[in-house]
Amino acid sequence: MKELPRSVTYIKSQARKLKRTLNITHVQALELLAKQYGYSNWQHCQRDLIISVGAKIESTLIPFHIGFNDWLKRHKNRNSPLGDLSRAMLRNNSWPNFDTLEEYGQFLPSLRLPYGATVALERAWKRYLLYIKSKNSPRPIKSRIKKKVAPQNEGRKITIVKDAPSVQITERTVEKFKPGDQAWVSWNGRRALPITITEVDNRHYTFIVERPLKKRGNEHYVFHDEVGSTPKLACTNYVTF
Repeated sequence: MKELPRSVTYIKSQARKLKRTLNITHVQALELLAKQYGYSNWQHCQRDLIISVGAKIESTLIPFHIGFNDWLKRHKNRNSPLGDLSRAMLRNNSWPNFDTLEEYGQFLPSLRLPYGATVALERAWKRYLLYIKSKNSPRPIKSRIKKKVAPQNEGRKITIVKDAPSVQITERTVEKFKPGDQAWVSWNGRRALPITITEVDNRHYTFIVERPLKKRGNEHYVFHDEVGSTPKLACTNYVTF
């Protein structure tokens, strides 16, 4: 096999010249060039070239990183424990810039924050790490090779619940799930999203979103009592973070 051509654009320019020289179609020229480079056909050559060039580009990328404090600032307008923690940081001129949860955990008691601030910090830190992880996860290289697209109506859909009862957090029930189980979650008590559980610990469920499609595969985590086996239970035990 010859040395890999520089790009898809380069080999297409060669095909245009070959087309005029041999008086053949553009597709025939692409097929002929692909075989000259040692491939079975043009589609095989194009796919291999896109993946190889994309891998070289990806290997030169600088890993994404943002400090915890900078990430926390973004949530100052939230009406939640995360927002409370963000505003507490912005009010405090001596708020440190640490690299570990343990260091923040040792500093937090000195601020005399309301009960639950430590839990809010732990959850914020885990969410922060998930954010960094998602930003550095390799993304599929886009190509022009046609792929079979699943019909949009397959799978579970977002469900609107109008009559979900309101219960106190202390009265919520916990349902048991294991990795791979399908469940539901709600961020506002009215709209239930289908999810798949990926990880379980003694306090949290980690899951990936099935819908909306534009956020499919995004990873989140919540307390055990914030996941439901039905849309109604998910809206009753909606996420309060």
